[in-house]
Amino acid sequence: MNLLLICHANVCRSRIAESVFLRLFLQSQDVSIQSAGLAAASGVDIHPTAHKVLSARGYAVPSEPRSVRLTMPMVLWADLILVMETVQRKELVRRFPYAAGKVWLLGHWIGQEVADPVGGDEQMFEATLTLIESGARGWQPALAPQPAL
Repeated sequence: MNLLLICHANVCRSRIAESVFLRLFLQSQDVSIQSAGLAAASGVDIHPTAHKVLSARGYAVPSEPRSVRLTMPMVLWADLILVMETVQRKELVRRFPYAAGKVWLLGHWIGQEVADPVGGDEQMFEATLTLIESGARGWQPALAPQPAL
């Protein structure tokens, strides 16, 4: 399973989600995880407050700490693409209509979008991390390896 996590700039929400999913599937050889941004300026460091709240909860920040802009090869690589907001899903499907069936909200199973905390205080970033953790746990059963019949 190739999982692609998308937000706007790939400096906050998708990077947080990448850390969360990497921990959830730490022992799994069956899940590969990447993140990107719809409008990312490639090469930007993760937001310092995002880094701080991840570290405070014991998460490892992904090994490639710089933002990446979403590309067509990434979309083709992914089996599942999780976005933070409905507007991002619409934009992704507009750009890559063939991917519509594999683009979902990260908060699908909990019925919530993940708002951008940039510009907010540390508590807002912590709340974003908590929401992403809940959303990721909702996806865990769907991403777990299924036994062959």
